[in-house]
Amino acid sequence: MKFINWLKNILNPQLATVESAGTAREAVKEQDKEKTMSASNSGQAYHNNMVGPVMRAGDLAMAVIEAAKIDNPGKEIFVEDKRAYIRIHAEQEMILRQETIEEELGRPFKMNDLEVDLSSFAGQIESQDHAVRFYFNKKL
Repeated sequence: MKFINWLKNILNPQLATVESAGTAREAVKEQDKEKTMSASNSGQAYHNNMVGPVMRAGDLAMAVIEAAKIDNPGKEIFVEDKRAYIRIHAEQEMILRQETIEEELGRPFKMNDLEVDLSSFAGQIESQDHAVRFYFNKKL
């Protein structure tokens, strides 16, 4: 038994110090679980306040990114490029105007055409004739 304790101390000194909390493995697993849970909960709450489109990658997505920056002054626009799709989001509210998207695309654009490349979205959506609004009423 002394040899096993000696080996534990050599291989992982942390394990020897948590013996009193039950088995060393269970204590370490519990600590890792708590760290993971607190990190995922705070990260999840942060993402719950984010709204915006998830678009298929392409020229329209690039125009939407620029339009989001122009149409939402003072807001930080977050862009996650996942190669096949691009997640564009901001906290609480994002507005995209047809006129701005047309300027960025360099051609006429109908707001209904946004749905073709819109894979998904975060938050609630309000469609208008010349704009779309992504929003979230409840702040976490």
